[in-house]
Amino acid sequence: MDYLCNLILPGAPKSGTSTLHTALAEHPEICMSRPKEPWFFFGDRFKGGSEAHNALFSHSEDKSRVFGESSQGYFADHESMQRIADSLRQPKIILLLRNPVDRALSQYRYDVRRGIETDPLDKALKERGEDPSLIWDERVSFFRNVGGYYALSRYSEIVPQWQTLFGTENILLIQAEQYHADPAAILTRCHRFLGLTPISHVPLSAQTRNATSDTKRKVMPGPVRAVARLVPSGLKSSRLYRRLRGTVLQGITPPTPEKPGQATMRIMQENLVQEIAFHDGLKET
Repeated sequence: MDYLCNLILPGAPKSGTSTLHTALAEHPEICMSRPKEPWFFFGDRFKGGSEAHNALFSHSEDKSRVFGESSQGYFADHESMQRIADSLRQPKIILLLRNPVDRALSQYRYDVRRGIETDPLDKALKERGEDPSLIWDERVSFFRNVGGYYALSRYSEIVPQWQTLFGTENILLIQAEQYHADPAAILTRCHRFLGLTPISHVPLSAQTRNATSDTKRKVMPGPVRAVARLVPSGLKSSRLYRRLRGTVLQGITPPTPEKPGQATMRIMQENLVQEIAFHDGLKET
């Protein structure tokens, strides 16, 4: 059985891929995976075989021509890239790239809010900024970045890897800022890139930036996790349990870090000067 998937949106992380995923799904000929981030080709999650991956599109309709998934774990992971290239037949790749400094800061703030980043920004950048590795974290029951605040903004190194494996003609590079400024125009570019007739309306989902939920995969204190384990599985799907869990997580969510000072911003810009030029060059494409 062949893989249905012929579209991958691998990131960049914290650049709006979730919003684009949802907006693309509104085209009548596009079926986007459920869940949005299966991470099928990543690490030891990869078991191979099209049957399991095709199940991500079990909700598709007869008129579906494009089948896409969006897993940011693929973005800077060459093993995942190679598995995609070996498994799928000439897939299209859409890379949404945000200003590299803004992307790095957004990732740091996100990790702080989740409770998985506890170091000050300067220390995190110095010690783990260039480490793109992902590890499984039992506290959030998912993979998380060790750091990678600089590494995941290294577009001039990462993008050529995708282009080499899949061909430049099969890669669409989009500046995230352009998408948020004019989603209709960028969606039209995406549809034409995919060989589809653009839809005449702009989905509401395309006009709304993705806001990370305050209750999404937060690190819970040990005592709270211990109590949660005692709750019967049948009650965990109840509205009351979800409401109580959300209230608890909201209460333990750390505040958003303050904006970095001028000295830190200057260091980040100097470290990412080549990537800023790469990103800014997308305005001309």
